[in-house]
Amino acid sequence: MFVFRQLKRTIALLLSLLPMQAQHISIPPAPLDAMIPMFHKWQMADAVRYVERADALGHKRVQFCIALQAELDASHKVQTIGLYRDNREAGKPNALYPYDNEIHTELFGYLRDCFRAAENKGIKISVLLHLNSHGAINEWRNNFDFDPLLPLQGVSYENGYFSTVMKALEESISADHPAEISVQGEMGKTVFLYPGSWKKLIENTRSKSKLKNARYGLSFNYQGVAGTAPLTDEKKEQLKSLWGVCDFIGISMYQGVSLPPQASDFDLALGLFLGEFYARGCPLPVDKDIHFVEVGLGGGGLSSTDWQSHIPAKKAADAARSPYLGAAIETKINPWNTQDLNDLRIGYHEALCEFLSQPRSRHTVTQAFLWNFGSWDPLGIENDTFADPQIKAVVKSHNVQIHPTKKTTKPDSPTLPPLDEG
Repeated sequence: MFVFRQLKRTIALLLSLLPMQAQHISIPPAPLDAMIPMFHKWQMADAVRYVERADALGHKRVQFCIALQAELDASHKVQTIGLYRDNREAGKPNALYPYDNEIHTELFGYLRDCFRAAENKGIKISVLLHLNSHGAINEWRNNFDFDPLLPLQGVSYENGYFSTVMKALEESISADHPAEISVQGEMGKTVFLYPGSWKKLIENTRSKSKLKNARYGLSFNYQGVAGTAPLTDEKKEQLKSLWGVCDFIGISMYQGVSLPPQASDFDLALGLFLGEFYARGCPLPVDKDIHFVEVGLGGGGLSSTDWQSHIPAKKAADAARSPYLGAAIETKINPWNTQDLNDLRIGYHEALCEFLSQPRSRHTVTQAFLWNFGSWDPLGIENDTFADPQIKAVVKSHNVQIHPTKKTTKPDSPTLPPLDEG
């Protein structure tokens, strides 16, 4: 394990020393855009409102992070995929409903409305698909074991959840509207266990889709890219083939940063991420676009004294060490109530924008999306509780340099019937 870590860090260091940009190549900066959280039925019902907030901030692309829930067995094999919603029986608690025609219809309705709202505003669409554990077995999605083509209680990931998302896109937006779809997010184990199935899913979708400007990719955590999956020589070759059919590779970018944060922190973090693929014998192609499908700072901290998580962080250095720790709105915890943590937060986003303004010529980051959820949300997309006007201005200034012209808004579509907002 020690040898592997050393090898990974050596490769990352070498990658980070590569020129950020070849002198003869002009590479545009990457915008920093908003994520629309759709983690359960109630957020899905609010998604159109989130799109309107992103539009008011001038965003020309949004990423819809759509999450369904999964029940697992003791070995973390997915048994059921469904939607967490209010109980269909009055007076009973909220429940997970396995994927069926009713869930398809409900999910399709939410997606139809928010995708259509985005196109009507002239906003390009990205989609990131998640599964979250639900029930007796609680586990991080990165360690879920499932083949996307095999049925789970009669419905596969491809023919249920994923096909509903694609159908909603195809029936909500025009065929030439730009759309980028990460067919899974932060679920490395399933990709490394079943690379042939994921390749087939992407190829099937690309060949059948009505969307003319759609791009497809896979997304991974910033570290532990394979989850707990073992790796054979046969799988390495299948993975290399899988990378070839992807238009981009996404990262949930929560690597720790310096204090104060530096643009070079993100370059080194990218090198560490790429190094994992090199060390495992399945390197990513150097010309493959990279997307930061998630990036942000939550204000929680991993203490260097007891190595325990604290929300809010006890000090700024702890928060810089662990950007992935933060608070949901429901906790009523505000990590941003001290000067040192606020200074860190502003500096983090300034450094991120500086990094995105200096694209490398290899493994180029072409898109980035803030994790607009809870205390990670400085834009106030989900809720104004954690919005920060100074960071809003930093992000807007960065994006205006990339897209200086005002976007046009398409005429509204015919009024749709209201959906139940629970």
